Amino acid sequence: MTCFYQKPQTDSWKIAALVVGVVLFFVVLIGGTAAIRTVPVGHVGIVTSFGSVTGQTLEPGMHLVFPWHAVTVLDTRIQNYTTKTECFSKDLQLLQVQLNIMTSLPKSRAQSVFTTVGPDYANQVVPRVFEILKQEVSKYTAELVIENREIIRSDVLAACRTRLAELVEFQDVVLTNVDFSDAYERAIESKQVAQQESLKARYELEKAKIEAEKAVATAEGEAESIRIKGEALKNSPGMAQLEAIRKWNGVAPTHVFLSGDDSNVPVVFPVR
Repeated sequence: MTCFYQKPQTDSWKIAALVVGVVLFFVVLIGGTAAIRTVPVGHVGIVTSFGSVTGQTLEPGMHLVFPWHAVTVLDTRIQNYTTKTECFSKDLQLLQVQLNIMTSLPKSRAQSVFTTVGPDYANQVVPRVFEILKQEVSKYTAELVIENREIIRSDVLAACRTRLAELVEFQDVVLTNVDFSDAYERAIESKQVAQQESLKARYELEKAKIEAEKAVATAEGEAESIRIKGEALKNSPGMAQLEAIRKWNGVAPTHVFLSGDDSNVPVVFPVR
């Protein structure tokens, strides 16, 4: 009688089960790790699934999401853009304007901005502000741009808040510096010098006119004084003696002038 011995397969099944268990463990571990998402403070997370927006917005902190979900983080803090651009004034003068643009992305608007514009929405802010700025600057001559800088700033900010409301929220737009071309600056300097010279000439003319009027008034006053004194001496002979006494210097005269008749011809007598 012949007997055959068959080796049990228990060890093979154990090894296979162990391998499958290890694989499943790593799959679960990797899947669990991939499902953890962290959103930094001052940001929001936009959840997408296979390229489609799920409508879920994640607040700052740690979140568990499905492994097949992706999270795009958007910055909601105030962003400050310092930049400059060239503008033409109403009289076609070239100006270089430097400005600061301060914007922020509201959390309530993050979903729509991400859907319609995309994660690089910030790159569209500056070019569109430049467009608005150039439109506002072109309303003024170069000489009036400086005088109306605050008005231009206010109008640019209002236009940005109205026309770019679907993009970001504008905190402020500040025109930090306005430069003209060298040729225009020389022209402005020459004009200012000419104005100063004109004002100086006008001042000197007014001064000369006032001095002339004073001289005329003084002469008229002296003439009137002489006339009054002449009338007084003519009508009151005693006034002549009084005037002579007032002007006498205390020295005895060497000659005496007399008028003895109606001819008014003086007779001079020496005093010994």
